[in-house]
Amino acid sequence: MRPDKPAPWYHGWNVLAVAMLFQAVTFGIGIYSFTFWVAPWSAEFAVGRGEVMTVFLTLQVAMGALAPLAGRAVDRLSLRGLIIAGALCLAAGLLLAGRARALWHLNLLYGTLVVAGMLLAGPLAGQSLAARWFARRRGTALGVVTVGTSIGGFLMPPLVTWLHGSIGWRAANDWLALIVVLAIVPPVWLVVRNAPSAGIRAVEGIGSDASRGSGPAAPTATLDILRQRIFWLTVLSFTPLAMAFGGAQQNLGPYASDLGIDAQAAAYLVSVMALVMVAAKIFFGAMADRWDLRALFLLTVAGLAIAFGLMLLELSYFAVVLVCALLGFVAGGFLPLLGALVSQNFDIRTFGQVMGMLGPFTTLAAVGPWIAGHLRDITGSYDMAWLTLAALLVPSAAAIAFLKPAHRSAAG
Repeated sequence: MRPDKPAPWYHGWNVLAVAMLFQAVTFGIGIYSFTFWVAPWSAEFAVGRGEVMTVFLTLQVAMGALAPLAGRAVDRLSLRGLIIAGALCLAAGLLLAGRARALWHLNLLYGTLVVAGMLLAGPLAGQSLAARWFARRRGTALGVVTVGTSIGGFLMPPLVTWLHGSIGWRAANDWLALIVVLAIVPPVWLVVRNAPSAGIRAVEGIGSDASRGSGPAAPTATLDILRQRIFWLTVLSFTPLAMAFGGAQQNLGPYASDLGIDAQAAAYLVSVMALVMVAAKIFFGAMADRWDLRALFLLTVAGLAIAFGLMLLELSYFAVVLVCALLGFVAGGFLPLLGALVSQNFDIRTFGQVMGMLGPFTTLAAVGPWIAGHLRDITGSYDMAWLTLAALLVPSAAAIAFLKPAHRSAAG
């Protein structure tokens, strides 16, 4: 008998690789490296840290306000075209930001061009591609694709701080804009397709129901989705968690500075956090196919609570590295668990729409960095900031307890 031929390579993995790439570039620059613009902007425009954080707040608020529109566009238009458009918007935003002469110029750019890049070439597009190209291993695929943001968090902060130190933040923006275009546009154009054809889907060994989630089909009308109990429990559980983590993440650079850690060493802290996040996202994505999502969520809440407790102490650099590793583990669970929860409870054809509708609520995470920065300016210490953010974890844990276990089909 002739031995069985190995199964052909599934193109969905190529799509995931490119999705990881464009998320690494956009979020690595726009989110993970933002903290390293705080000090030079504060000095350049003679403002406090809390005021500089209004730029990040503007970015997050705009992301939330525009996320429903982006979600509908992702479900209806060419993903390849949207991602390329997002990359070009981000590059233009970086170029113009390098020529800003006032803080309000940065607020304007981050609230328009930069936010377009984050929405169209970020996790929303990446997770939508993963949800469309995978069914049996959807949780795993959602975990793998979100690793892209962590890779960006590992690679981009050292590059950004090196460019800042070598040529200044304004010239650095020009080079970062060029990196965005060259790293994203060619591979997306060559590899990304909206969804697998019937023949390609057969290679993955999944049936025609791959376009649907394992949960009940959800209505597509916006008001009908808003009536779903699961939608509001998702909002109430993930929003405080994102707010608390965002407050810690975006103030990590200034917090390290208060401890006497220089910018380059602080960049390595972000890289440690992002590296741990890679393993955590794969872990949470794989476990989302096997474990109760509520238990996984509570694991992230407990980890963040421990991190805040440690940050109240006088820490050595090595201890701060350990705290950043714990923060990376917590952050690794956010996107895979949110994507798994949506894909299990809503029709996968409305994945982008539901994720976009969650955007205005999870965008409240932008308040976290502002709260932490403002409390630091008032008290001269981050202790009150960490205590305040830790208190947000209580309603988050309470809301997730009301979720019902997801029904899993035999195929899933």
